[in-house]
Amino acid sequence: MNSQNKHGKKNRNSKNMLISPQKLLKITWKELVSGRKGILLYSLLIFLFVFWFMTIFNPDLFAGMEEFFENYPEIIREMVGGQLALTEFGGFISTYIFSFIWMYVGIYLIMRASQDIPKEIDNKTIDLILSKPIKRWEFILGKYFQHVSTVFLITCALGGGILLGIVMVPNINPSEIYYNEIIIVILWSFLFLVALVSTGFFFSTFMNTRLALTFSFGTMISFYVIGSFSSLMPELVQGIKYFSIFFYFLPSDILINHVLDLVWFHALVLVLYSLLTTIMATIIFNKRDIPV
Repeated sequence: MNSQNKHGKKNRNSKNMLISPQKLLKITWKELVSGRKGILLYSLLIFLFVFWFMTIFNPDLFAGMEEFFENYPEIIREMVGGQLALTEFGGFISTYIFSFIWMYVGIYLIMRASQDIPKEIDNKTIDLILSKPIKRWEFILGKYFQHVSTVFLITCALGGGILLGIVMVPNINPSEIYYNEIIIVILWSFLFLVALVSTGFFFSTFMNTRLALTFSFGTMISFYVIGSFSSLMPELVQGIKYFSIFFYFLPSDILINHVLDLVWFHALVLVLYSLLTTIMATIIFNKRDIPV
């Protein structure tokens, strides 16, 4: 009899550990709908911003800038990947779009992700949510997938602006475009931005609004400095670059050098980083003391 009770209890615990896809989708969709105006507006702004940048492309105007660029301080050259090829479309978007995507898009995403859970706690809305028949990890993963979905929408808007520019801007010759490379970099950008979101979301699960935002921005800037300027550091500490997610996003390798050798490995590192931070965030939030 005791063994049957233990067996039944074990089965119930196993069922409680299962995550319901329906609940996750419901939470994700609800969060997307509640923030749809801001998400769609920002996606539209990114689309228009990128398309406007495409209209600036002019090989004749940028001719000779590569030589001028060589006279720039090394720290400035490192900010755009250490290379400049503005007369080529791939080099142009690598320099002006993808090298600064962390600034155009990452800051917005970090702000949203790092303040998500703390705002729920500050506004006391989390009490009502967690009193419903949902598990904490279902709630936290639903929240996280909402941010991943937001990254996907914004990345699509960014890619749409580039592709529309290729078709409509007179100075861009569609027959000279390496479409496969651009698509790979867009997908790579998605993984990179998800890694940034995962960073902000991680801090949101155990810090208040101010601390989560501070640590998220501080971590992003630290990653940027370490990943972008490690070559300027003493040789003994240059290995620190491998701990920065920025080191694993180098669009100039594809768009300028046309090298694909390490892209898949770098993409895998970004995926593993996002998985690790999300798992840690889920465990921490699940153990956090939040009275309901």
